[in-house]
Parts: sequence; C-alpha cells; structure tokens
Amino acid sequence: MVRLVQIGLGGWGRDWAKEVLPDVPEAEPVAFVDGDPGMRELARETLGIPSERLFASLDEAVAATRPTAALAVVPLAAHAAVTEAALRRGLHVLVEKPFTETLAEAAALVELAQSSGLHLMVNQNYRHFPTPLAFRRLVADGALGHVGSLAVDFWKAWDENYRYFFLAEPLLSDMAIHHFDMMRYVLDDEPEAVTAMSWSEPGTPFQGRPAAAALIRFRRGTVVSYRGTWISRGPDTPWGADWRIDGSDAAALGTFRGNKGDRRGADQIRLHTAHDKSRPLELEPVPRVDRAGALAAFADWVATGRPAAGLSTGADNLRSLSLMHAAIRSAAEHGRLVPVAEIANAAGIMDLSTTEEGGK
Repeated sequence: MVRLVQIGLGGWGRDWAKEVLPDVPEAEPVAFVDGDPGMRELARETLGIPSERLFASLDEAVAATRPTAALAVVPLAAHAAVTEAALRRGLHVLVEKPFTETLAEAAALVELAQSSGLHLMVNQNYRHFPTPLAFRRLVADGALGHVGSLAVDFWKAWDENYRYFFLAEPLLSDMAIHHFDMMRYVLDDEPEAVTAMSWSEPGTPFQGRPAAAALIRFRRGTVVSYRGTWISRGPDTPWGADWRIDGSDAAALGTFRGNKGDRRGADQIRLHTAHDKSRPLELEPVPRVDRAGALAAFADWVATGRPAAGLSTGADNLRSLSLMHAAIRSAAEHGRLVPVAEIANAAGIMDLSTTEEGGK
C-alpha cells in the first residue's frame, strides 16, 4: 500500500480526488495539500475530505501523515518546484503532464530522483487505453510488416473550460505532448528530427497559435504526419485522435479516449489488408484506464521497485519532451528541420539513451 499525499486542490486536483483516487485502493490518500485556504475549504465541502487531512504546506502533511509518495496536480508553472520539493522530502512522485515548462528542469529532476533512489513518473495517461496497447503489440509482433508511415489527426474546437489561452503554442505544448508521447509508445522507437508549422486565425481567444502540422522521422524509418487544431469547425476527433498505421503487409486504423463520461467508448481498431479487405480487431480489456491506470502503475512501481514495460518514467518522458520542444522550435523557425538531439543537447542531455530507467 502506497501512502499518498496529493498536492493541489484546484479544479483538476479535485477531479483527481473525486474521479480517480477512489478507483485505485493501492494508493491510499492520507493527505491533501493546497496553500489556498479557499481551495482547502472547497475540497472539504464538496469532496468531504476531513479537515485533519487537509494541509497548507507539504512539510505539515509529511510530518503529520508520513506519506511515501506524492501526486503533483498543480498548474504547469509549479510542476518543477513542487516535484523537487517532494523528492527532497524523500517522496516518490507522480506529476501531471506536461512534465515541466523546460527540458532542463525535467532533466534536473530526473537526475535528482535517480541520485536519491526515488521513483519519478509523468502522468501520460493515454498509454492506459486498449487501442494504443493493441497498436503497440501489432507493431512489435510484426503483424503490419515494416511500418513506413503513421498519420495522427486531432481536431477540436476550444470552449470556455480551456485553461491555456496564454501559451505561445497551445496545441504543441499542451495537447500534442499526449500524441507525441503515444507515437513513441506505439512505435517503441525514438524520433530523430521534426519539421513543424503552426498558425492561428483572427478573432480567437488564443494569444499564440492553436493549430499545427508536423512531419517527424523516427530512427527505424517511420515517417509520422501530425495535424492538430483547437480551432476546428468540423466534427471532433476523440481526444486520443484518429490514427492510421501503414505497414508493408497491413494497415491499422483506430481511435481512442473519448469524451468525459464515455472515455472507453472511442476505442476501436480496424485492420486492412490487400484489396481493401478489413475487419475489426478485438481489443483486450484494460482493468483500469486513463488516469486510474497510470496511478495504479505508479503505485505498483513504488511497491515493487520494478517499472512495468512501457511505463512513463521521468527518464522516458525526457524523450517525449524533447520531441515536443523540437516541434515548437521548428514552428518558431518557419519549419526548419530540427534534430531532436539538438534540443536535448541544449538542455544538457548529451545522450538520451543514458536516461533509461527500464520504462520502455
């Protein structure tokens, strides 16, 4: 049993406490921390969290409840500071995505966790759905043949609940990190270089560019095309996006991660072979999907000391962040082909292959 302190009781933090924690008994929430007394009171009133489990500081929570791990559910700007504070107090950490604002901050936290003998994981919850798990197996088993191309399309219209209108690249730096991470996970391969362009339109509330397109070359030769937007006027895709993997023997088309209330309902894959023969692929059930699956995997890692295959460890997530920042750099430089290693090296990561914790 992992004794968990949750740091952050804003809207998303309360959602975690209500929707996720009750489904993962392996992680016992013993304390909740938020420096805002209004947030603590709101959590007490709406979630029924006892006052004795609500704390204004991490130090108070650690002293009173002796947790073994922390769940950091705070705004992105606070991810690095909160994660470091938890690690320095001897806690294993699961932090929300994106990991940190800068790649250098993320690399420093990975080094701190490793030198302290602690486990650091990033909540890339899209890895915990039936479709990407099945895609990954199809690629690994060679069922599609040589995978030459992968196309990922994400189309959504913003609404009043969107939180990151102020970002320079709200699509690439907020939403696309999910899809970039899933490309690596599904292909079990690493990106070498990316070219990207982003754009906006008059009259939106976005300060930056909420739409983008990218081409990404992976080490084993797969070329990925990515299109995404927050300013679509047509039909939405699922949050996991529309995926098409084309191999030399077959193609696999699928979607996953539906809207709130029906997150499992979008999972589906159809296999296509020569002469347009197709059939649906029966997906293996996943006991706990989405964030509950991620938290359960984190709790298992803390309890056993062994990361499951495909776990989004902090070290593994440096690769996804490097791809994200390379795409952002390319978009800022009008589509220049940016080597992912260039971005990693600039952050002091001289060789991404040395950051492995066993999560791949």
